[in-house]
Amino acid sequence: MRDWWYGDKRDVVKWGAVLVLARKWSIRAVLQVALYRPVSYNYQLSIGETTEPLPVEVARHFRDIDDIQRLAEATNLKIDIHKDTFQWSREFRTREDFRADYFDKVTTKIQQYRDPVIVFLDPDTGIAPVNYGYEHVTHQEIRKTLRAMKTGDVLLSYQHARLGDGDWINSTREEFCEAIGTGVPVDTITCNQIANDVMLLVVERSKWIELAIDT
Repeated sequence: MRDWWYGDKRDVVKWGAVLVLARKWSIRAVLQVALYRPVSYNYQLSIGETTEPLPVEVARHFRDIDDIQRLAEATNLKIDIHKDTFQWSREFRTREDFRADYFDKVTTKIQQYRDPVIVFLDPDTGIAPVNYGYEHVTHQEIRKTLRAMKTGDVLLSYQHARLGDGDWINSTREEFCEAIGTGVPVDTITCNQIANDVMLLVVERSKWIELAIDT
């Protein structure tokens, strides 16, 4: 998740799904795993034959993921954002070492919740294909997240449409099901009236315990 995407039409669908699920299961806490990558607001306004920098204050006003706290206040939800930067740094030998450490911190945070929580995996794109980057979440990372959760928790995972895949809803859902274990119930949430390139995948942790092989 990047600040620049915050507040667009896809966020309306995403957070609409979060709130509906929270009310359905009477869950009062949400942990957004933002896989956050900061952006540099280095934009220029063309004014006649000159340019002026776009004021950073304006960009931050409209594009700040922390602004979700307004929704938290309005709905009496506790929304926590795991906002560690999701990008390799030199303290890690490899990209995979970094990603493993990142999700170690995510699991630690999940385990601090005593009451049920919605864990919202919010990558820019969704489940990782063969060649993946920071905009994806891998099969292993999804399973690692589920293992840290308890009965009563709900996993919500964001998926964006894949270019060139006319059947992306079914194909990415199948990949998600492969990640968590065949036979585990997975619900999907869409809202084509707002954004036809967005799907949310929903798993109840209790169903995963009953049906998946925990390996």
